Amino acid sequence: MDAQAMTTVMNPVMQWGFAGLSVILLIILVWLIRELLAVLKENNRVISTNTQAIQTVDGHAKNTLDIAVELKNELLKRPCIARFNVK
Repeated sequence: MDAQAMTTVMNPVMQWGFAGLSVILLIILVWLIRELLAVLKENNRVISTNTQAIQTVDGHAKNTLDIAVELKNELLKRPCIARFNVK
């Protein structure tokens, strides 16, 4: 770099401009992190609710399977009323 370019970069106005830009970018970064944390908290709440719903559905499915097995056993105990003549 030549002397003219070096004095332009070292100018206090340029330095304050870079410092101001850095502060603005830091504020934006902090805001984005806060927004991300809020989204993650909401996401965890949704995952928790969905997990509870899946567990409820699983319980209903187990109950339905138990009832279906009992019904099958009851039907197998009854005699067959259809008499097929197989030749």
